[in-house]
Amino acid sequence: MREQNKNSNTKDSIDITLRVQEAKKRDIGRNIARIDQEVMEKLKIKSGDVIALIGKKESAGIAWPSYPQDSGLGIIRIDSRLKKNTGTNIDETIQIRKVTVQSAQKIVLAPISVKIKSNPRFETFVKRKLNNYPVTINDFVYISIGISRDLTFKVINLKPNGVCTIKPETVLHISEHITEDEERGADYVTYEDIGGLHKEIKEIREVTEFPLRHPSLFNKLGIKPQRGILLCGPPGCGKTLLTKALINESEAFSILINGPEIIGKYYSETERKLREIFVTAKDNAPSIIVIDEIDSIAPKKELGIDKSEHRTTSQMLSLMDGFDDRGRVIVIGITNKLEFLETALLSPGRFDRIIEINLPDERSREEIFRIHAKNMPLVKMVSLKELARSTQNFSGADISAVCQEAAMSAIRRYQSQIDLESEIIDPELLEQIEITPNDFDLGIKKIAKNVNLREKLIENKKTKDSNN
Repeated sequence: MREQNKNSNTKDSIDITLRVQEAKKRDIGRNIARIDQEVMEKLKIKSGDVIALIGKKESAGIAWPSYPQDSGLGIIRIDSRLKKNTGTNIDETIQIRKVTVQSAQKIVLAPISVKIKSNPRFETFVKRKLNNYPVTINDFVYISIGISRDLTFKVINLKPNGVCTIKPETVLHISEHITEDEERGADYVTYEDIGGLHKEIKEIREVTEFPLRHPSLFNKLGIKPQRGILLCGPPGCGKTLLTKALINESEAFSILINGPEIIGKYYSETERKLREIFVTAKDNAPSIIVIDEIDSIAPKKELGIDKSEHRTTSQMLSLMDGFDDRGRVIVIGITNKLEFLETALLSPGRFDRIIEINLPDERSREEIFRIHAKNMPLVKMVSLKELARSTQNFSGADISAVCQEAAMSAIRRYQSQIDLESEIIDPELLEQIEITPNDFDLGIKKIAKNVNLREKLIENKKTKDSNN
């Protein structure tokens, strides 16, 4: 933690430098910045005060005391939205400062990726959602509209300048022109969107971020960093989701490929594609190659595979630890069928680290429900703890499907009031929609059929294998 005197925004204000860490699940989407009580005293601020956050860009957050286990560590916990608005990543530093907050007189928001017609009622709805919300120019703000959906806007005009909060008297206008900023849609995943995999996230970050960001550390120790990670486990447990989050959170060049998609029908075509991928990754290092369903391109040689598959497996082995150094390139393999993967790939120097991801336990299921339900208008009677208890053997993907089914059940109750020909649903109707325990019960019953069928198929396979 470093301090520096500043004379902007407030008289004799102080800048304090802290290291960014991910927000706890309960703080996501609330614009909260968790900092030490000691830091708050130095800045002369109290809980709920707005502070400036200065990374590559400047934004604003709401100061709250850190968790007891974070005391004295010199860290600040912010969610992915504040990280995006400040241009920072986990483990990077950020400066915080006390500011004089003004009431916004006028604010203009431009939608990202979705065209919206100007509508006074919708603008009033958005302003009510953003009441007392701190913003700065070029910030991205997120508005929940109905069931489990956010609209993203960018602040393109703000008066006065500086950090402002939106008030009932603020004149808010939504532009009909879509901004040309990078679109980050439903596929943009961060570590915050993954529940129940804290140990696995820590492990994959340890193997990837240290070698890519600090190669000199390994040179000093006289060792080579691990360059291969294999994620294995049942379908729907978060393997692909975890790699997407890693790609989005890191600054490394990344190549995400699906094993079956690169298998060519011509002689040596697959091997050529693999070589080209590794050359591209090396030329753009530091980089990450993610190969989903890697067992399809590197199956065990003893499984009776044909000559073309044999060549592909050999090519993969060569690329993973051939005579040519592949540089600062990390390879992440994903498979649901570890027993079919070429065993030689599991030796040190190829896939050095194997991370098994299994079905979530009850505590993890509750966390996954909390993530998927964070923007859902739940009635008070909905108990996420009870939902977690009643979804034994459900994967993360199953829980996501339960939430989708519960949302659809709620929509059906209001279907007669929705004008299907209108582009915009009445904001007042959106505010009325709620999801009840019965909606979740219906969702669980529907998805449970798939879970039971899957369990039955797995059991039959085990019986068949034991008989053989």
